[in-house]
Amino acid sequence: MYVEMGVFAMCRVSVIVPVYQVEQYLARCIDSILAQTFEDFELILVNDGTKDGCPAIMQAYADKDARIRQVHKENGGLSSARNAGLDVAKGEYIAFVDSDDYIAPTLLEDAVRAAEETGAEQVLFNYQLVVDGVQKGAYLDMTDETIDLQALGLANYFYRYWMPYRHGQEAWSKLYRRSVIEENGLRYAPNNEVFAEDTLFSAMYLLHTKKIAALSKPYVYYVQRGDSLMGLAKPRLAWRLMTLSVRLTEYAKACGCFEEIRNVLPVLCYDKLITKGIRFDPKSEDVYRAMEEYGKNSTMRGLLRALLSPMPLLMYTLKTHKGIRTQVRARLFALRWLRGNVKGAAALVQGREAQV
Repeated sequence: MYVEMGVFAMCRVSVIVPVYQVEQYLARCIDSILAQTFEDFELILVNDGTKDGCPAIMQAYADKDARIRQVHKENGGLSSARNAGLDVAKGEYIAFVDSDDYIAPTLLEDAVRAAEETGAEQVLFNYQLVVDGVQKGAYLDMTDETIDLQALGLANYFYRYWMPYRHGQEAWSKLYRRSVIEENGLRYAPNNEVFAEDTLFSAMYLLHTKKIAALSKPYVYYVQRGDSLMGLAKPRLAWRLMTLSVRLTEYAKACGCFEEIRNVLPVLCYDKLITKGIRFDPKSEDVYRAMEEYGKNSTMRGLLRALLSPMPLLMYTLKTHKGIRTQVRARLFALRWLRGNVKGAAALVQGREAQV
């Protein structure tokens, strides 16, 4: 349950900001949004059960600017907070801003213009890191372009832009059309079930996208801090990334896109999700338990069996210039896991092969 405070007027853009334990950063974030050259927006501040002074800061700003709406809810995590914002949003477009980050003054103006001029369902924009108060250069290797996904092909987009991380998958690096979100019932998966929940959301949204507008200029200042969610330990990481892989595959089947990306999904899940979880999960016991559980899952077994067939890995290495060693390791990994040798499969991608 949550309680909303604020007005309900229609607007062009809904900017959603989850708020949790960011008293030191929140004012800077809000100031950067209120300073936008594009003024037809609502700012939805979602108090996700924060225990610091953030609610008072939120109220002080809301008292001064009628565009600010407040949602107060029990703590449920970042996904829950974003979903609460989506549930009350009135804008034609949706933008997310993390409460410890801040944005350039022309972000909304430039992104809305790009969406209107191109008809794109999503506008992607660059970002730059802020480390110890110092702003770095543009992080992503992006160019200003409009991408017709129907002409390029969804599979080629994954190979060319998604896998090499030329386009970000983060929630805060995009302008979305709210109609696409609502017509397809898209929401963020719970954080305790899926790691990189914005990756899953972005991929599902992509499956409903016909055109993308990309802006190479960095508009988001992504603040690096040790106590952020990304800096904390990641329990059950392998299980949560396996869950992401299975849900994405099943969603592609449900919305009729599976055949188009049949060869993409096995290598995407293997190289960008599953092996990452196995390598960086803090507990080996959790890794083995997750592999044993998902080794019985029919969708996961289908992904692993696909790695044993020639086409997915052949296309992957041709499109991304990966070497033959990638193909050999991926096939051996899949074979071991399918046979129940989870420790041997894990060791293969953890660089511990000689110890097993």
